[in-house]
Order: sequence, then structure tokens, then C-alpha cells
Amino acid sequence: MMKMATTFYRRVIVFSRPIDESLPQIHSSFQIKITPLQDKDLPDYHRLRPEQPPRMIRKRIADGDQCFLVWSEGRIVHSGWVATQKKSDPYLRCTLILQPGEIFLYDHYTHPSYRSHGLAQARDIYLLQRYRQEGYRRSIAVVAIENKPAFRPFEAIGYRPIGMFRSLWWILGKTIWQQQWGKEQLPVVAKWKHKGPSDDHSCSK
Repeated sequence: MMKMATTFYRRVIVFSRPIDESLPQIHSSFQIKITPLQDKDLPDYHRLRPEQPPRMIRKRIADGDQCFLVWSEGRIVHSGWVATQKKSDPYLRCTLILQPGEIFLYDHYTHPSYRSHGLAQARDIYLLQRYRQEGYRRSIAVVAIENKPAFRPFEAIGYRPIGMFRSLWWILGKTIWQQQWGKEQLPVVAKWKHKGPSDDHSCSK
């Protein structure tokens, strides 16, 4: 029933965090290293995310997005993507436009054997430090409202909910509503012009 409902009506919570705020200390249970995705890493990445076609990865990179990998024991155990300009979001069926100085985190995935060990938080802190040095000011993520376990990794490192997007896809077209909570601005919603391969990964895992 839930799967059928979210086919037509989808809701996401928008989380935000100032990049220049102090960062908590997060310690993973495993010895890890974090690196940007490079061409030589693609075979290892596809072992973690075999459902993602190479053409989708190439499109993300061509759009200027970056992927960051968490390695442990010689293999990739977690990955997450970052956009800095705009993000076509198939889950909402719209494009989110970022302002200068903003980053957007999406498509986070942890290998099932390594979940609940702080890998997502460790990767987030690495990103916040990295993009702070590059002059970015705010980090944004969206999580489907049904995916409440995914709220915790963001809240643990200081992200706060600032609003909600709702999307309805029906026979007469598409409608998107936004609800802002407080003074922080939500990303601008633009018409979705996505023509590439499926990229339906707005929810953190």
C-alpha cells in the first residue's frame, strides 16, 4: 500500500546545516579512509552499487557532481554524492536549484554489513570540512518522510529540518508544494527537464 501511495504522492523533509558551524567528533567502529571517486575506482563502486548503470554515473560527473567513497579493509563500504549547482530529483520529479555557496547531499548508501557504525556521519564531516575550505556556507539534504531512520545520521551532526516538499503526479500533470519552517530559505524548485537514465535515489540509506 505504501509503495503504491508514494508512486503518485511523495513528501520529503529538507535538512540544512551551516558549514561554518563547529563539527562534532564522530568515530567509526572501523578503520576507514575517505576519497573522491576516480575513474580507477569505478569497478569497485559498481560492486557496491550494481544497480546503477555506468551512463548514469557519467551523467552525474558531467553535471559537475562529485562522489565520495568510504573504504575499509580494501573495499568501498559507503558512498555519497554532492551537487553544487542544481539537482534533478526524480523522487520529487523536479529540479532543485542551489544558491552560490550551497551544497546538496544525495544518494548515500552503506553496505548492509557496515551499517550503524558511523560511516555516513564520518563521510558527512569530511565533506563539511572539505567544502568549508572551498568557501561553501550551507549544506542541504532531503529525505523521504517515510524514511525516518535516515533522519538520525543528519541530526547527529547538526542538520535541522527547515521545511517540506510535496509532489503529486496525476493524470492531469504534476503539482509541487513547499512549506518553509522558519527563516531559512528552501532550494528553488524548477521544472524537471530530466531526459537521462533513471536516478531515483533521493532517500539516504
